[in-house]
Amino acid sequence: MKSNMSIKPLYEFDQEKRQQIVRRHLEEPRGGEATGPIEGAYGEVYSVTFPTGTSPRRIAAKCPRIKRFGSSEKARVGIEQALHELEKTHQVFMIPWINRFFDVQFIHGWPFILSRYRDGSLEDLIANPLAWSVQDRFTSLIQVIRALRMAQERGIGSHQDLKPGNIFFDDLNRKGVPKTSDGMHFHMLVADFGLADAFRDFGRNSGSRPYMAPEQFSSEPLDLAVLPKFDAFALGVIAYEIFTDGRHPIGVTTAEVWPWRPGTGQKWNRESTWRDWAQASRKSLPANVNVLPTGMRALILDALSSDPNARPTLKDFEEQLWEALTRFDHSTSTGLRKQVDWFEGQSSSEADWPHMDQRLMQLRTFYSGVV
Repeated sequence: MKSNMSIKPLYEFDQEKRQQIVRRHLEEPRGGEATGPIEGAYGEVYSVTFPTGTSPRRIAAKCPRIKRFGSSEKARVGIEQALHELEKTHQVFMIPWINRFFDVQFIHGWPFILSRYRDGSLEDLIANPLAWSVQDRFTSLIQVIRALRMAQERGIGSHQDLKPGNIFFDDLNRKGVPKTSDGMHFHMLVADFGLADAFRDFGRNSGSRPYMAPEQFSSEPLDLAVLPKFDAFALGVIAYEIFTDGRHPIGVTTAEVWPWRPGTGQKWNRESTWRDWAQASRKSLPANVNVLPTGMRALILDALSSDPNARPTLKDFEEQLWEALTRFDHSTSTGLRKQVDWFEGQSSSEADWPHMDQRLMQLRTFYSGVV
């Protein structure tokens, strides 16, 4: 890595020393306590909790994964990934259903992108069915689709890695918002735009296998003139998981087989398992389909079509969700519409963010100096 800094690059420290350095820098100067990292495929995330009275009280610091990108030969790819995610997220920062970043910090020449730490993820809610009602499940899905629709309006064709672990929430009751019997109890925030439009920007179609549309399994370039329907397919899977407490339409509980780990059947580690299911021209839902609210079975099967043209648009998907929610609970539907309008009205004036414009330019400049 070419740099005008004389300090030793972060990835040249051994793991224990590296993590000590990172925690110390993240904790200063406000006296926080850092833990982590939690590692994903591309990034690793530290959590930092600051003293009472500090705002934000808890933050997440995400950086390119050292084990994957930590060498002078691979660093550019990792930093490009971080830059790509920041570019895409900043493009849609004004959307109230997006988990936005608020700063970038460099530690020994390695970028950390900072965001508020949220109360949990959609994955957590799915794993705890008593924590939310059927109404909450509808309102969560509608918020996610609002995020994707508004992102498309701002030029992002596809999130491309939509899954419950990449969708966060804040509990409005915990934040002091009075809990009512109708409307939104969990404010959903779509996160992790690291693969957003990768099919177009990098020629990479893939995402996370249980949520990938059949066309994502192909390495052939896609028609860039056609808006992809990857996210509609992923929403079909997620909707089924939401209403069946984590069951995947393929017939297993997703969390039990993915991400794959030793001890799990090799079947679920094979790309062909997920590809063959996604490509099946005629899909059926498992026997517990009777737990689905009225209208959801047909919507999910349409979304899971192997033919992209047969899948609903995000607009159609949302409209059918509103209809299903209204049939199930008209009061909640009415309350949610008011809350959606309020959140989006509060965010409509956020056209500029000079601080993050500067941080984004700083990361671009840093990236241009990496060889």
